[in-house]
Amino acid sequence: MRPITEIIVHCTATRPDWWAKKPLKSQINEVRRWHVQDRGWSDIGYHYLIGRDGGMDVGRPIEKVGAHVKGHNTGTIGISLFGGAGASADDNFADHFTDEQSGALQSLILHLQKEYGPGLKMSGHNEYAAKGCPGFRVGPWWNSVQTEKPSGIIQPTNIIATIITAIMRALGVKK
Repeated sequence: MRPITEIIVHCTATRPDWWAKKPLKSQINEVRRWHVQDRGWSDIGYHYLIGRDGGMDVGRPIEKVGAHVKGHNTGTIGISLFGGAGASADDNFADHFTDEQSGALQSLILHLQKEYGPGLKMSGHNEYAAKGCPGFRVGPWWNSVQTEKPSGIIQPTNIIATIITAIMRALGVKK
């Protein structure tokens, strides 16, 4: 297992209705196409992607270094939320993303903290580049959701099952 010290949150910069009727796997494959065919990368840059309905799936295998922030990929995990088109760094999470995405992101972060340690740094792409991505300030958002009553958070047993299923799908393993 590679050492992880930080989680970096991103957005796909897509409209809320982008490919709304397509399954999450198809949406992820389109982002993968953008990264591989259009940018020449070896794979999708993000490790996890979270759909508008809160569904999540694996992008690049977590064992591999991502391609999501120039100069800050080693030791990090990249998570991208679908949405965020036209976002500014100082917008609120709810301006571009759903409650379901918030619950899924919180659940995934909690799971990753259990896996890699509670001291993981939390940041957004906008802290490393002059971009709006992910469309909110991750640190203040994370601090605020930790003080609120949890809502929509996937129970740990469900998130593990979700991640295992996503990994199996990524590897082409059938149940």
